[in-house]
Amino acid sequence: MDQRFNIGLCTFSYGGNGGISSEVPDIREWMVPLVAKYSKDTRVGNIKIWNLADTPITMTRNRSILQAREYGLDVLVMIDSDMKPDLTGDFFGTSFDYLVDHYADGPVCIGAPYCGPPPNECVYVFRWQNRMSGDANPDFQLEMYDRHTAESLAGIQECAALPTGLIMFDMRCFDLTEPKTDDDKPWFYYEWDDRYAAGKASTEDVTMTRDLSIVGSRVLGYNPVKCNWDAWAGHWK
Repeated sequence: MDQRFNIGLCTFSYGGNGGISSEVPDIREWMVPLVAKYSKDTRVGNIKIWNLADTPITMTRNRSILQAREYGLDVLVMIDSDMKPDLTGDFFGTSFDYLVDHYADGPVCIGAPYCGPPPNECVYVFRWQNRMSGDANPDFQLEMYDRHTAESLAGIQECAALPTGLIMFDMRCFDLTEPKTDDDKPWFYYEWDDRYAAGKASTEDVTMTRDLSIVGSRVLGYNPVKCNWDAWAGHWK
């Protein structure tokens, strides 16, 4: 493929409820050599770096997509302020290779796996699960990968939903779940336990990638949501 990909790296380093920017130094220690390396890659056109320090995170993630379109990007990488990329493996390199190799077949998004804080260090990656085989009624739900299963997985594999602390999107993914009317959900949104929005049922990373998994499977004929199990990230919580 002769195409040169324009890449965006968007960070979400808000502190003080969006009043200031702050992030762990692991982000820049990872990003600076990455940009130096890929600015010389023959597959890469331009690399755009920008920061969104504001809340809520649903708004800034949605804004980053619109800005990426304005910048003419083909690939968007989101990096949260509390990540330690490449705790194992090479997330950007292996994910970008996969995206480029798959580009002619359609879009993908690829996320790095990572865990939540103690005392329940959950793996924030989900698979589709059903309770009964051959059920004529809809019988599927999200199930979080257990730690023992997750640590044995390798390569880039499809999943049902992802965390977005470190994630790479083919920009064409957003065409699949783009809101068409004012009544439609945006790309990133929260789901709540009750009418008062007093408790979270699903966070914005899960809703976005879950919807993409469902719509992509129906429209594209494959699940575009992938986890890079070779490239775990640290999560400073």
